Amino acid sequence: MINLLVYTDGKPAADGALRFAVELKKRLAAELAVITVRSGTHATEEPPPVGIDIPLENRQSLPRGLQILVAAADVLAAEGLLDPQTHINIRDVSNGHLFICSTPSGERIPFCESFGHFIETLNREVDQHGYNLLVISPPKRTGLRRLVTGDTTRKLALDLHTSVLVVRGGGPDSRFVVCADGSPSARRQFPLLKFLLRAIRNQVDLVWVKKPDDGVETARAANECLQHARNWLENCDKNGRLHLLEGDNPAELIIEAAGDSAIIVMGASLRHDVYRRMLGSLPMQVLSQTESSVLLVKLPPEANSDFFKDPFTC
Repeated sequence: MINLLVYTDGKPAADGALRFAVELKKRLAAELAVITVRSGTHATEEPPPVGIDIPLENRQSLPRGLQILVAAADVLAAEGLLDPQTHINIRDVSNGHLFICSTPSGERIPFCESFGHFIETLNREVDQHGYNLLVISPPKRTGLRRLVTGDTTRKLALDLHTSVLVVRGGGPDSRFVVCADGSPSARRQFPLLKFLLRAIRNQVDLVWVKKPDDGVETARAANECLQHARNWLENCDKNGRLHLLEGDNPAELIIEAAGDSAIIVMGASLRHDVYRRMLGSLPMQVLSQTESSVLLVKLPPEANSDFFKDPFTC
C-alpha cells in the first residue's frame, strides 16, 4: 500500500495538490496525511486550545497554520473524502499540533501543523511515518525571484527523502509521459508505477531522447527498457505510444512532447551530488521549465525490486 503525504500552504495552487492526492487515495486505497510547515517555533504564537472540541465557526480564532489545515479539510470534504467537519480537537505533538478527521468509512486522516526548516521537517515526517510520495504544488520560480526567494522545487528534487509529485498542469486523468532511457534512475521508476498503475486512466507514453553522442550500448539499454516497459503496459491493457526523439537538448524535447497538461515521470538522477547542485540533472532541468506536473521517483515502495528481473503484475 502507498502512503501519501500532501502539503498545503493555504494558497490557491495547493488545492490542486489536495485534489490530486484525494484521487490517488480513492483509486489506490492509499493512506493519506496532510501537512503544513511553519517557520520558527510554536512558542511564538498564542497556543490553541488543546483537547477540547472547537467549533469550526470559530476557525478565525485559530493560529494561521491550523486555519490552513481546516481549509484543507474543507477541500477534502468537498471532494467527498471526508464527512463534513463541524469541529476539531487539537492535540499537541512534537514540533507542532495535530487534529484528526474521519472518512465516511471511519478511516482517520491526520492534519499536522509542524514548525521548523521546510525540508528538514518534511524529511522528519517521511522518515518517521514511511511516506512513499509527497504531493505538492510549489510555485515555479525563475530569474530574480528564484535568486531572492529560493527554488522550493529544486530543494525537493535534491534533498527530499522520498518521491515527489509536483502538481502543475497535469491532473489525475492526464496522460503520463514516462522517460525511459534504460539508465538505473529510469529503471527505478517502474516499481512506483506498478503501484500507481490502477490509478492511471489515460494513456502512458514512453519517451527516449537519443543524443548525438550516445553510443551503441546506451541505445541498446534504452531500447531494451522501452520494449520491456511497453510489453508490461500492453499486458496491463494500458494504451500508450513510443516517442523516439533525437537532439542535443533532452529537457526541451521532453517538455515539448509532454505539452502543458501531462504528468512527466522521471527517475531521480544518480549523478554525484556536486554535479547535480552545480550543473543540474535532466529531471531538475525539466522541473524548472515545464508547465506539466512532474513525478520524480526516488525511493520506490519496493526498493529492492528490479523491473527487468522481476516481471510485474498489473
